[in-house]
Amino acid sequence: MDIARAAGVSKSTVSLVLNNSELVKPETAAKVKLAAESIGYVYNRSAASLRQGTSNVVAMVVNDLTNSFFVELLIGAERRLLESGFITLLSHTGEDIPLQEQVLNSMREQKAAGLILCPALSTPPGLTRTLKSWKLPFVTVMRPLEGEDSDFIGCDNYEGIKLATQHLIDLGHQKIAFIGRNRINSVSVVRQDGYEHCLLNNGFSINPSWIVESKISMAGGKEAMKQLLQLSDRPTAVVCYNDLIATGVLSEIGEQGLIAGKDIAVVGSDGVANTAFTNPPLTTVALQSHKVGELASQILLNRLKDPAAPFTHTLLKPELIIRKSCGAGG
Repeated sequence: MDIARAAGVSKSTVSLVLNNSELVKPETAAKVKLAAESIGYVYNRSAASLRQGTSNVVAMVVNDLTNSFFVELLIGAERRLLESGFITLLSHTGEDIPLQEQVLNSMREQKAAGLILCPALSTPPGLTRTLKSWKLPFVTVMRPLEGEDSDFIGCDNYEGIKLATQHLIDLGHQKIAFIGRNRINSVSVVRQDGYEHCLLNNGFSINPSWIVESKISMAGGKEAMKQLLQLSDRPTAVVCYNDLIATGVLSEIGEQGLIAGKDIAVVGSDGVANTAFTNPPLTTVALQSHKVGELASQILLNRLKDPAAPFTHTLLKPELIIRKSCGAGG
């Protein structure tokens, strides 16, 4: 082999380096890679995968790439995978179950080594069993799959919304609304429970007219806020299901000639980076999207090394970031 001759090493050493083996000393690996580059060699990863029956591709399938939380999550996941020699194949389902089925079948056909998945709403409980029958190692993020045990990494959504609601109560608010009710979305159910339980624990009653269903979008938040502002007994504060909805809420408040943080307090959830630049900057519950992605990749890498290891179920703790939209920020 020309590379082995140019680098002054054996063919087996070249093979180990091209397969990113940790068995070769770093200085030797660098010499081999330099020799390969000097003769214009390009490693045929697909052919090697066919020969070895393995793949360096990890499938990443998420429900909503319009939500920057998932973009940040994917960046964290991809960074960790690249460090271990894996590349990512990304797909977006848009909460469409038939499309999710099509995408997952395609990922299987592409011989993906593993899968990181945020399931679409109403994903059937049998998906866990299906993926296991394919012998496709997988980790779910943010929304766990129903059914048999599997690896999962998410955030403590209940505690996060409790933090947000309690913060508003501590600021003196007694009329607090919740935007983002959706009883088929497991995350929404948990977040609404956190909101309601916090109110009850503080001696407040639940006002159904202040709990508003909404699409998980800025447009959904804007429309929901318009509905609340039309009430004769309108709330003085709003907890939003996520930052997308909260951004729409801020837009509607401004269009109505009101000031968020002064006329009505607003708190979001997810903690995406651009919330620091809304007008006013949004108080939000940070759910560490980058860390979720990094840990999802690490859990999957561990699963690939040890398929029989016990399953992990991890919830990261949320953190309240206080800014001007609630009236208490600097």
